[in-house]
Amino acid sequence: MLQVREKLNNQSTVIIFTGRFDRQSTIGIGDLILGSKDMRCQHIILDFMGITGIDSVGLGLLYLWYHKLQPQHIGLSIVGPSPNVQAALESCHLPDCIPVYASEHEAIRQEIYC
Repeated sequence: MLQVREKLNNQSTVIIFTGRFDRQSTIGIGDLILGSKDMRCQHIILDFMGITGIDSVGLGLLYLWYHKLQPQHIGLSIVGPSPNVQAALESCHLPDCIPVYASEHEAIRQEIYC
């Protein structure tokens, strides 16, 4: 089961995940992510430090959210993925469009919004 917590940090929203990021567990998460744009958020940081695994649906959702947020100039970043999750992200070239950082602090410092 995926656990989700959200916290606001200036103009960023940090969404902290714990568990497996897959087809079953991500139902409804898109509403939370895409709803951040209504709160005038300019950068969404997905904290993956607690993610134990990710499947192809989870990877596809990341691409989808990136493409839905990009026209509104809202940045999307991932922080702290495990080596296995990082390898899955890299296998489908996600870091080419969604930056991956070691920590939340680093992601905030490098904020990519306009």
